[in-house]
Amino acid sequence: LDEVEDVIEFPIFKKSSKRKLDPSNIKLDDAILAQLDLLVTEIENNYKDNDFHNFQHASHVTMSVVKLLSQITGPEDHHNFPSTNKSTTQYHKNTFGITRDPLTRFACVFAALIHDVDHSGRSNGRLIQEGALIARLYNGKSIAEQNSIDVAWAIFMNRKYEELRNTLCPTKAEMQRFRQLVVNLVIATDILDKDLQKKRNIRWDRAFQKDGNTYFEESAQHMINQQATVVVEHMIQASDVIHTMQHWHIYRKWNEMLFEEMCKAYYSQEEGQETTKNPCDTWYKGEIAFFDSYIIPLANKLKDCGILGVVSEECLDFAQKNREEWKIRGQGIVKEMSKRFLSKLAKEQEYPTSIVETEEKVIISKKPFSYCENIKKEEEEEDDVLSIWA
Repeated sequence: LDEVEDVIEFPIFKKSSKRKLDPSNIKLDDAILAQLDLLVTEIENNYKDNDFHNFQHASHVTMSVVKLLSQITGPEDHHNFPSTNKSTTQYHKNTFGITRDPLTRFACVFAALIHDVDHSGRSNGRLIQEGALIARLYNGKSIAEQNSIDVAWAIFMNRKYEELRNTLCPTKAEMQRFRQLVVNLVIATDILDKDLQKKRNIRWDRAFQKDGNTYFEESAQHMINQQATVVVEHMIQASDVIHTMQHWHIYRKWNEMLFEEMCKAYYSQEEGQETTKNPCDTWYKGEIAFFDSYIIPLANKLKDCGILGVVSEECLDFAQKNREEWKIRGQGIVKEMSKRFLSKLAKEQEYPTSIVETEEKVIISKKPFSYCENIKKEEEEEDDVLSIWA
């Protein structure tokens, strides 16, 4: 955590009449490609077989990051303005220099790929409550995220990837900047740490001067660096929950996968010794609160930063539609998901009792799953609401 920086230094834009090499014409040695392929495979093998936090999720997040990066219009690709140094410089500023820096783009993709490697299927809060060794190792802060960085970085730094590293980062300074980007990006996926999230919001407001202040003392390059830093962090945050900003059937698929993972974590606790709440007690209202407090504001930020074009509008539109659809259908969906999960649980654990369903509860053995429509408490604490996404 002490490596997280408020502002990452991005390359200074230099005017040039010479066009840079077309990336599609760059050919990498077969040995480099083989190392890259092996690296991805090794990262995949270090993901656990969780219902949600698995390599399929990592791939989904990675593809989303690639999609968002592709939607940023670079200066050399923009056809609405003449190809002059002045217009190129302006578009570099307008896109915060992200598209002109291959190392940043690769760091975004790499961070997405590794962001949940070795995830245990349990939330940071749960690991703290259990007194897990890994929670003590990271002082109870961004536990899963810091562990993912350490595991993935150890793999990446193995001698067998030396040629790949030298190709990506020929200098020590570039390796340091790559590391900085990866750390910032992966830690950004910890949305439950209130201190970190508060700092990110302050940095966003400062970068886009939404705090009512004008920072005359800051250079143009420093402002670009601020904006680029917070934008790439928010891009990976959005990608991490991108299913909430996609078609309803995609949202439903991933929502149930997360639901099952959280239910398994709950049922792995000794009866009477539970340190977390039954997911069904908060899932329906929790999703609505999560859309309102995090997803929709995040989608609005993607739109407000002004560099992602129509895709940011699509993300916001789908988020709002999914929220409204869930509000209407969510209670029934939670009930059906609970029945499916409990049926599998009873079969796997060979429970002697059958599942009994009433209007109020679905009961297996001695543990009931109650539904949100029967919860008398009108408002859940924010920590309870968001803890399902840790």
